[in-house]
Amino acid sequence: MAVPDLFARVPTGLFAPLGDPHAALYWALLGTYYQHEFEREPFALAKAFALELAEREIRRSSHWAQKSAALVALAREDPDATGDDEDLLVRGLARRLLLRLERSGWVHFQYRSGQGEVLSFPPYAARIVEVLLRVAKDEQPVLQGFVHSIAALLEARAFAERPGLSLFEAKRHTLDLMRELKILERNIHRYTQEILDEATSAAKVLEFGLDHYQQAVMGNYHRLKTVDNVYRQRASILQRIDAIEQDQAALDRAADWYAGQGAVGPLEARHRVNEDLALIRSHFDRVPELVDQIDARNARFSHVTLRRLMYLLRQDRRTEGQLQRIIDALAKDEAPEIEVDLFRAELLFDDPLYVPPQRRPRAQPQPLARPPAPSEANKRAVAQKLERAFARAKVEAYVEQLLAGRHQVDLEAVPVVDDQDYVRLLYLAAYGLQRDSSFSVVPGKERLQKGPYSHPDGHLERRRRRR
Repeated sequence: MAVPDLFARVPTGLFAPLGDPHAALYWALLGTYYQHEFEREPFALAKAFALELAEREIRRSSHWAQKSAALVALAREDPDATGDDEDLLVRGLARRLLLRLERSGWVHFQYRSGQGEVLSFPPYAARIVEVLLRVAKDEQPVLQGFVHSIAALLEARAFAERPGLSLFEAKRHTLDLMRELKILERNIHRYTQEILDEATSAAKVLEFGLDHYQQAVMGNYHRLKTVDNVYRQRASILQRIDAIEQDQAALDRAADWYAGQGAVGPLEARHRVNEDLALIRSHFDRVPELVDQIDARNARFSHVTLRRLMYLLRQDRRTEGQLQRIIDALAKDEAPEIEVDLFRAELLFDDPLYVPPQRRPRAQPQPLARPPAPSEANKRAVAQKLERAFARAKVEAYVEQLLAGRHQVDLEAVPVVDDQDYVRLLYLAAYGLQRDSSFSVVPGKERLQKGPYSHPDGHLERRRRRR
């Protein structure tokens, strides 16, 4: 599959400011402008106010506080930034930064009557900044509903109604599911490495192991093991893929939809349908391996966190000194008031919540014992149970017995003694309403009560055969 040309849609130099030595300052401006335009009360972001916001961010910047020579030189490129007046330099730098964002394609200014020039984000820039803000906040999408959506889209009735759209959406949800599973696995690995490399105190271990890990990993991991368990729907999804591949009529309709949406010929459309089916199958074939990797990494994270925490607590001389003071005081029957650090202890246990599956011994082949042949009595008993007790032929024979040569008989004459008689009466009424039946049911307005059972009054009559 060819990679689409990104720079046919966005300017070539779009990402240059974010690769600049002053990238943090450019990003602060983009985030501030985005929040003012899309996340606050709707109002027009006039150019003068955009410059004022840029000045605020510059003054907050640590680079400007240190009077970075590069920033000062950039500010002096503005014609009005002369001398050493800080306000003029800040205003000049704000103009240069905003001009760079405008020229690279992140923002542009539109003229509106009565408001003047107003800052606006192009559609592609707004979407990119939104994604970058979520990344900056370390927000993780909720891993929920993907498997159920795929199963619902491939369900026989839903797929028969819109095969092309159902297949396309099922493929999209499959790719989303696999992406989030891979991100979940890599997030677990990332936090494990952070604990090993950066956690230098027990407080840091608990910060990474509880606060950050719980926010980024545990919610999705818990859903993967409970409400959105892939294994619950995996077998049925693969069975539906097999059935769809055998349904030529549905494949043809799906190819027609693909041809219309993609403006391609029938052969290319059919090829894309087959590719999407194979893609869904291959991803769900790999799900067990990926889930095993996630379980193994989660178990390793729990063990690494526990060992790191225990090691740091043992190496904490302050803790050792405090414990020694408590022991010495207790030996003298004194109980001093000592400040002791307290930590949440959710991870202080030897076994994690989820552990990787244990390897089971491989089953050895064994000869199958041939059971004795069933007797004729058993065969007849099983045959009687397999026969439909209320098949049409049996019900029509029962009605013929009730009529006994007459043209009609009242429903009051039909015996209803137990549940079996009542169920047979229901089948009798159902068959009697069908035109191809040998009899018909004519219901009355009253109801008959026969012990605990009741049913409408009426009569059965023999239906004349059409010639």
